[in-house]
Amino acid sequence: MTDPTLGQLAVGVEGLALLRRLYAADGAGAARLAEIRRLLDRRDLDAPLGTETDVDTGYVQWSRSYDAPLRLFAVEGAAVRSRVDAWAPGTVLDAACGTGRWSQYLAARGHTVVGVDRSPAMLDLARPKIPGARFEEGRLDALPLGDACVDNAVCALAMVHVADLGPGLAELARVVRPGGRVVVSDVHPFLVTLGWQAQFPGEQGRTFIRLHPHLVSDYATAALAAGFAVRGVEEPRLTPEAAATPTATLVPEANAAAYVGLPAVVVWEFERT
Repeated sequence: MTDPTLGQLAVGVEGLALLRRLYAADGAGAARLAEIRRLLDRRDLDAPLGTETDVDTGYVQWSRSYDAPLRLFAVEGAAVRSRVDAWAPGTVLDAACGTGRWSQYLAARGHTVVGVDRSPAMLDLARPKIPGARFEEGRLDALPLGDACVDNAVCALAMVHVADLGPGLAELARVVRPGGRVVVSDVHPFLVTLGWQAQFPGEQGRTFIRLHPHLVSDYATAALAAGFAVRGVEEPRLTPEAAATPTATLVPEANAAAYVGLPAVVVWEFERT
């Protein structure tokens, strides 16, 4: 398979921007076509977009920069906080906790936190931040916890890394007590379908982990099958700041026209029945 290039992405972004502004009254379509012609004439945009790596290898490298604000954190954060802030202090699972972003927040609100992640490198960074928390290595589809052992759970921007949502949601349902709430956030399938990947600075330059484009209905179907009831869902939109793609400086007008305002993340709230 040929690695996609920066030039190919730029032309694709221009095309998406053209479609989104096709019926606009400002004549933006002509500008997009002109820029596409200029891009096609350039010979300096053949650099690959990045090196692909698997989840386990990738998160070892990504752990070194993961605490820098990622482009979707700010978009996702408000929707998650508005839901977890309603929880009374209890025992909360942070599934796929990474370096402890949500574990810190939950602990500060008086919760006893149990963090689980498949990456030992991520856990090594999480543990010193919340000394009173318990952190375990484990996968979303095989959580190292007993049945009905936590009051509530969070799983942030992680299900997009699994091909099948069913096992992970079934495990969350298994470990949460009846009546407990689970908040799941994820990269919106709209962006994944448009080619967004988990990009980060790796050992060989720009690196990415391939994402799985689950439909919004896929989450609902898997959650209901696992024994959850849907109590809420939000789809926060992509902001100009979050539209930080490899083409943001190359074709800034087209990049903004293509992405800003699209659904960026999906945030679910489930209740264990």
